[in-house]
Amino acid sequence: MDLDSHQVYIESQRTKDDRQSAGSILRSWKAMGMPDFLQLDNALTFHGSIRYPRSFGLVIRLCLFYGVTPVFIPIGEPWRNGAIESFNDTYNKKFFRRQWFPSYANLKRQSKNFQRFHNKHHRYSCLKGKTPSEYLDAVQAQPLKLPAAKKLPKLDVIPEGQIVLIRFIRSNLKLDIFGESFPMPAELKYSYVKAVIDTSIHTLSVYIGEDLVTSFSYPIPVGEDTH
Repeated sequence: MDLDSHQVYIESQRTKDDRQSAGSILRSWKAMGMPDFLQLDNALTFHGSIRYPRSFGLVIRLCLFYGVTPVFIPIGEPWRNGAIESFNDTYNKKFFRRQWFPSYANLKRQSKNFQRFHNKHHRYSCLKGKTPSEYLDAVQAQPLKLPAAKKLPKLDVIPEGQIVLIRFIRSNLKLDIFGESFPMPAELKYSYVKAVIDTSIHTLSVYIGEDLVTSFSYPIPVGEDTH
């Protein structure tokens, strides 16, 4: 979902395999245009392996390859993705639970029909009663889209860029970064922080607002052997 226009892109997949997810995201950028940020929850599909937390998964690598900053919401706080969670509820109640799909292929086709219906007909109060399509027409949006023939690139090497994580620091003063823990100063107890991994200079920086609080060396794998 584009949070500005509330335009959605839907693909039905059999599994949460990271390659399928990355491919779906790539196709959404062909259809809707390239975002500056991609907000995600903390599913393994999106960030990669717990065993090799700094190897990063295909979704993160795809974002970095195209200059999109992945932003991970706080762990266990799905309301941070409120707009998409609300849409998921609409999709479930108004589409998925209301009909029988005789085949997977039929589900995929009907999902695309629902996508088109939503973008053309669903009105949002935050858009002053406009549909996503009407809003995009009104602002004369001309997003930069990937070419239709573009395929998933070879992503053996971790591209340069930034990965952002929003995290809540609890009483144990530990910052969780994809399963790794980093000690935090006592003054950050019960605070939300922004952690920024910079893959070009191998650092992890922690901010309160725009103020840098602390930083760590954060070596990541280089070359094709990313484990």
